[in-house]
Amino acid sequence: MKIIFYDVEHGSCCHIITPNGKHILIDVGSKSDSSIVDYINRKYYFGYGGYIDELIITHPHEDHIYDLPKLYRTLPPRVLYRPKAAFDIVPALDSAIHRQIADCANQMNRSYNQPVSEEHVPTNDFTNGGVHFDIIEPDERWCTKKDINTFSCIIVLSYNGYKFVLTGDNPANILYDMVTTNYQNICEKIRDATVLLAPHHGRSNEFCPEFFGCVNPQLTVVSDKSIMHGTQGDTSKLYKGRGAHLYGQDRYVLTTRNDGTISFDVDKGSCIVSFNQGGY
Repeated sequence: MKIIFYDVEHGSCCHIITPNGKHILIDVGSKSDSSIVDYINRKYYFGYGGYIDELIITHPHEDHIYDLPKLYRTLPPRVLYRPKAAFDIVPALDSAIHRQIADCANQMNRSYNQPVSEEHVPTNDFTNGGVHFDIIEPDERWCTKKDINTFSCIIVLSYNGYKFVLTGDNPANILYDMVTTNYQNICEKIRDATVLLAPHHGRSNEFCPEFFGCVNPQLTVVSDKSIMHGTQGDTSKLYKGRGAHLYGQDRYVLTTRNDGTISFDVDKGSCIVSFNQGGY
């Protein structure tokens, strides 16, 4: 299995390639001047287009769906997973690009309405080469359209003894409620992970010590750009987990801001970490 955390600045886009060649995206944020969909199309589809096997939208904020219109045109997902109660959404700003993103998201939410049999779901263990997925949606009582972040789901991937916990922009109070009530058996599902994708781009004001203590990761990945509003100032201290020795250094936190695109190649008994600072 290969899992790639693309450097999409302050957005988020994670690409999973399963052992049997399925392509699954978790969110589709992008740099505004360099399309992540164009990159994926060139690298994995030889520029001819095709289909992504599944797109999982953690929540429909623009920085997590920025390249959705191009994805829908070029590599439309066979399966779409999203928090339906968060829709319809409104444009973040009154501009052509923002209206296009919102219109595409709302259209896809309406059109992807047919049930998918379990054997055809790409996140099913039996159809994706043995990668196990758990998707934990917050209790609807905790969610409000006044704050779309509250709809953010948590995705847990397990393969060959390695575990990745991927978040959206989850508020700290919801993470606290999840772990203190052991909502949907979350504590066992996230415990002692290999990698955590930090909630809300590592913002220190959304750090939940109870959640982080349960995940207890070796490494935390932060999808970010330069520090915004001082909210990431303490990220490296707060998200200091078990650590790993990488390329001659003891590392605890990896950031797309400093490390570029971050990839993990997982095989039986090994998990190789690599960086690409030259673009996607």
